[in-house]
Amino acid sequence: MSNPEVQMTLDEAVDEVLGMLTGLDLTYDPELDRYRAITRQLNRALRGNALENEWSWYASTESVGTTGAGQNRLLLPSRMRPRIINDDAVRIVDSEGTVVKWAYFLPRDALHKYQSRPGLWCSIERQALVFSRVFRDDEDGMEIQVPVMREPTMFRLPDAGEVVPAGIREQPIDFAYPDVIIARAAFYYAQSDPVMQPRVPTLEDGYKNLMYSLIERDTQYTDSPYINETILPVQNGLYEGNVDSHLHPHANFD
Repeated sequence: MSNPEVQMTLDEAVDEVLGMLTGLDLTYDPELDRYRAITRQLNRALRGNALENEWSWYASTESVGTTGAGQNRLLLPSRMRPRIINDDAVRIVDSEGTVVKWAYFLPRDALHKYQSRPGLWCSIERQALVFSRVFRDDEDGMEIQVPVMREPTMFRLPDAGEVVPAGIREQPIDFAYPDVIIARAAFYYAQSDPVMQPRVPTLEDGYKNLMYSLIERDTQYTDSPYINETILPVQNGLYEGNVDSHLHPHANFD
């Protein structure tokens, strides 16, 4: 199967923005001010895009260490931004890379209620990841992966007047559908140019229509992932004896 992502380089993106703003097939020298100004707006568009659609477009996971028998607390790097929305959960991964447990997030003031339960839950307390119970001997040495929000990869140009290396000019836009970034950058750029400001509402409408179409495509026309029930995990005790019930999350084998 071919890669579903559409890739577009910085040079191509700058040309696309210029085409949207002027209607002409223009190309600017990377050492000139206009190229740098558009690159700056592309970076703004990438940062703004990271906040759309519940921050999901740049969601990832990051390893923060390994489990230790008898321990239930792990310090997180200060630069890390955990993602704690929807069905996010911490993954406990064995040496073969298989997720053997999911530790779903609970409110900090609810975590102590689950200390005696065999399952595993967690909370973020300031800069620490705290689990509902200590890890057992058979859980020692497993990798802990935390869902995080990563920052989009932006374009870093050298100082003004210096030659822009080919590696930067050929760097792809950090998004699977770059037309959204380009349309947003054109909207941003028009706001800063008095001549183009009358076109701002039209450019904003075009970029938002494209963004909402992309969200609808990804949420309405694809199979939804399994979502665990939204009430707190105390449901496991309430549903005992129900033949249709099972422990959540699905990788919890206790």
